[in-house]
Amino acid sequence: MAKIRDIMEFKRKKEKNPICFAEHLKRANDRYHKPPPIKPAEVMSIDQIKRLMGDTGSRQFLKDKGNVRK
Repeated sequence: MAKIRDIMEFKRKKEKNPICFAEHLKRANDRYHKPPPIKPAEVMSIDQIKRLMGDTGSRQFLKDKGNVRK
């Protein structure tokens, strides 16, 4: 069984191979030009759209009228 100290020493000794700039640029361009995932549009009813816009129905407007001081 490996000890934590052995694992840490192995990780320190591990060498990363440097990549050339052209390869790095190609990878970056591939990530940048990747098309966004296609997601179908959600079908919403008129009531759902009104709720999203803050319209909670006729009761809301009645409350607004009742709060106005004369």
